[in-house]
Amino acid sequence: MKNQIKLMAIGVGMFLTAFAWAEPPTTPTLYVSPNGPQVYFYWDEVPGAENYTILASDLASGALFGEFDMGNSNRISTALPAGSSFFVSVRAENTDGSSAYSIPRRLFVSTDAGTPTIEQVIQNYAGNVIYNTYRDLADRAEKLNTAVVKLRFETNNINLSTAQQQWVNTRRPWEQSEAFLFGPVDTEGLDPAMDSWPVNSTDLQNLLDSDTELTTETASAFSDDLKGFHVIEFLLFGTDGNKTSAEFTERELMYLGAVANVLASDTERLAQGWNPNDGNFLAEFSQAGNGSTTYTSQTAALQEMIEGMIGIAGELASVKLEDPTRLRDATLVESQFSFNSRADFMDNVRSIRNVYTGNYLLSEGPGLNALVKSVNPALDDTINSQIETAIAAINAIPQPFAEAILSSPADVQTAVDAVNALLVTLSNQLAPLAE
Repeated sequence: MKNQIKLMAIGVGMFLTAFAWAEPPTTPTLYVSPNGPQVYFYWDEVPGAENYTILASDLASGALFGEFDMGNSNRISTALPAGSSFFVSVRAENTDGSSAYSIPRRLFVSTDAGTPTIEQVIQNYAGNVIYNTYRDLADRAEKLNTAVVKLRFETNNINLSTAQQQWVNTRRPWEQSEAFLFGPVDTEGLDPAMDSWPVNSTDLQNLLDSDTELTTETASAFSDDLKGFHVIEFLLFGTDGNKTSAEFTERELMYLGAVANVLASDTERLAQGWNPNDGNFLAEFSQAGNGSTTYTSQTAALQEMIEGMIGIAGELASVKLEDPTRLRDATLVESQFSFNSRADFMDNVRSIRNVYTGNYLLSEGPGLNALVKSVNPALDDTINSQIETAIAAINAIPQPFAEAILSSPADVQTAVDAVNALLVTLSNQLAPLAE
């Protein structure tokens, strides 16, 4: 993140000094992902935050268990006793104060050591992982849309900052959905409509300079590279990530309002596609081998799950991480305007982890890991370890990623190697188990 700079007068001279953030940071969002006794905590990186503190309290009594200083890290993993339970929150801090603690997350470390059936794993994956992720995505996209509406009517830096943060928040469930890009997200063309990149900046500017009507209806019909996450990102953050509210033109605000509304509509449509009371693709997947016309066997469903994990691992390593670095081309970097690239990439690996463990946020359930552990505990340990190694390697790339491809290519290559190691294991050892 770039420090803001201000001029300060001392006598007759002036000098530049780093601008201290004038207010406490906003409250981060906490995520908890249990995997047996090993629990992974991670939270949003908050602009201006210099330190994070975790608060844990007893689930039954609410009594304080402890406060833990996390420094400037946004992730930690620890082993906890089976059967233990807590409420866990996190707050962000800087020299101007502390944010409020995040909404407490319930954490329960399961004591169930039994091996689930394949049917249970498939059903949990469809409902607990996929549908919960899409429902979270739609809810956050609506909050982004609301923030953009407020920015349009009260165009100031506070509302701009809120909208920018809501964009970042909405990216998380989307990037954590990229290990399952099948079903309605594929058949209805929602993936490219929501997440095409790079931004077509030439045609985008031509639209802004034209007299084309910029409404939700017209924006819905735009080509995929003229709507979705990254057009919204470009309009909110600017080319250098430092856009101010005073820089918005009326046409930009109209365009932003239209595409934010389209994104909210598309994400809701995606969630409804899996909703048991609507499109109900959830049932189509859950009933694999038992009435599903798409998945005529449970093996077909397991293969879909694993192929999704392999697909995003391959794309992350070769397209998102390696291509911009090899070509030394920052225009190929995803989420470059918001400096959110690294968070996107870590969430792609978490998407793999969610599929493998059967967990999404605090919603736990039987996953592929339980099936693998029952037949090959060493492979389960390897996959879990490689997932965490890949996340850590990406997290170690200096910010922003668009500069790191030039200044720190060795760090990027370490991350590429870590993701590729996971890819090889998924392809050569996990996939054959589902044949």
